[in-house]
Amino acid sequence: MSANNALQLTSIDFDGIKSDLKTFLSNQTDLGDYNYESSTMQILLNLLAYNTYKNAFYLNMVGNEMFLDSAQVRNNVVSRAKMLGYTPRSSQGSTATIKLTVTPDDTPNNITIPALTQFVSTIDGIQYVYVNPEARVINANSSGAYSANLDITEGRPFTYRFDVSDASPVRYVIPNQNVDTRSISVKVQESSSNTSQTTWINATDFTAVTGNTYAFFINENDDGKYEIKFGDNAVGKGLTNGNIVVADYRICSGTLTQGANTFATPTSIDGYSNINVQTVTAATGGSEQESIASVKFNAPRNYQAQNRAVTTGDYEALIRNNFGDIGAVSVWGGQENNPPTYGKVFLSVKPNTGFFVSQTRKNDIETYLANKNVLSITPEVVDPTYKFIVPTVRVRYNPNITSSTAGAIVSTIGNKLIQYELSDLVSFSKDYVSSELIRQIYPANEAISSIEIDLKMMKNFIPITTAPTTYNIPFNSSLLNISGGITLSVTPQAHTGRGLTITSSAFTYESNIASYFDDDGFGNVRVYYFDESNIRIYTNKTAGTVDYDTGLVTLNQIIISGYQGAALQIYAVPREGTISSIRNQILAITEASISLYDTKLKRITSSTSNVSTQGSSATVVGSGVISTVF
Repeated sequence: MSANNALQLTSIDFDGIKSDLKTFLSNQTDLGDYNYESSTMQILLNLLAYNTYKNAFYLNMVGNEMFLDSAQVRNNVVSRAKMLGYTPRSSQGSTATIKLTVTPDDTPNNITIPALTQFVSTIDGIQYVYVNPEARVINANSSGAYSANLDITEGRPFTYRFDVSDASPVRYVIPNQNVDTRSISVKVQESSSNTSQTTWINATDFTAVTGNTYAFFINENDDGKYEIKFGDNAVGKGLTNGNIVVADYRICSGTLTQGANTFATPTSIDGYSNINVQTVTAATGGSEQESIASVKFNAPRNYQAQNRAVTTGDYEALIRNNFGDIGAVSVWGGQENNPPTYGKVFLSVKPNTGFFVSQTRKNDIETYLANKNVLSITPEVVDPTYKFIVPTVRVRYNPNITSSTAGAIVSTIGNKLIQYELSDLVSFSKDYVSSELIRQIYPANEAISSIEIDLKMMKNFIPITTAPTTYNIPFNSSLLNISGGITLSVTPQAHTGRGLTITSSAFTYESNIASYFDDDGFGNVRVYYFDESNIRIYTNKTAGTVDYDTGLVTLNQIIISGYQGAALQIYAVPREGTISSIRNQILAITEASISLYDTKLKRITSSTSNVSTQGSSATVVGSGVISTVF
């Protein structure tokens, strides 16, 4: 019977390859009698298996790096993204708005603030340079002062020159790291003897470039540096032998200068040294170079958008690609509002840090989108609205099967709450699910035997204390309805006491400084206070209404003359353990409390309140006057 000489190609691990080699060799007529367990043969087999395994691994990695989804090396990810027409976002310096006032000792017609005038901010002992990207001319105001608001952006200005030579061509790679590509400007000098210069533009719209367009292109190159490329006289004007390329740009510090609000003035401006600077808006908008994960996510979506804003996905892709400080985006058409707002597309953005972006940043986004959206549609950037989840977590545990103290277990459960909020909430289109939170809490300790969570939702607002006002508080979730269903079915006659769904923090109403809201279970919102016997005394039984199906709480023409704390809180009990967000709503956890019940001692042995979630530190309030989310 002939020997089995077939090669086995199914094994990919070291031991499998070695076993296949041994089988193959032992089936050969001339090598069948060898002892493949001897030390010498083992060394040879190990060497062959090692070489085969290493080559297989190398080829596998090469295959992975050929595709955007599986590539791990940044150069390869960038190269794959380039094939989709996508240039990863560079580091970006933060921008602040200052009020600059120059007081001259004479009366000039105007004062010119030169481009790249430097203002210095010192943070933790390190000096950071802010500049105005463009020159600005200011005229005297009615009081004779030369004053204007000025946007300044962080980054040190640099210039690099390249000689164009047919004999020894070069690549026009900017040699510095952390270049803010928004700042790159290019001029081309005719030659060393002819100093006339032509300004070239950064081509962001390929369709607008012809063979006579003085345009340059920017690509990310090796090691995160940026290369300037020029046309070939078919797409973009080409360079000629002897030209000198002059590239101006800024090197920025990304997010390190976020929040800068103190700026030293330059020595003089337009020859005048009496200069005053006041900060109007602290520095925001700084971001680091786009990460590999972000490039993988954004490049295909940017390709789909094709540099225009038509679908909601187009708007989201454009914002993510061009505004690195934006962490989350929600886009929807005005027809989705209630009532509808036709002719508009609404965008809500959340920064990487904090809860809201500045009005200046909103204006930047709207201006950027103005030339990319459908002409009949107006983009409008609105703030997120925050709906807070208030969980009361009750945990039972057996102390005999754990060495952890009750306090340590409660602390671990608190950390689970914080992790759940960070991973599953505080962004758009995220839902709170009690069963998922319970699933994540169980591993906190092996002694936990059961977990129950009671839920409330909370929205807060600042009331108008001087006039009767109607307030609309949309929870956009169905609420507990004690007058509906089977097990909780009641009648007004059988249920004359307090409601279970709506509660509030304390406020002042008709001179009662500790008044509260509740509901009667039949859609009416009431106002009450406690008397000396701790009995509820109702001062207004028709203060508003509650729609248990839509979650809209309305307070009708009521004067709330005072309130405790930073805002008035309205609480509502949801009908289910899943709470959804829509449009510009963001869910966050606040006022979370945890109690740990010892099943042996039959009592609560540890508890905590107001766990340090992001929502617990938020100073986010609304007007309460708007009835729609947006």
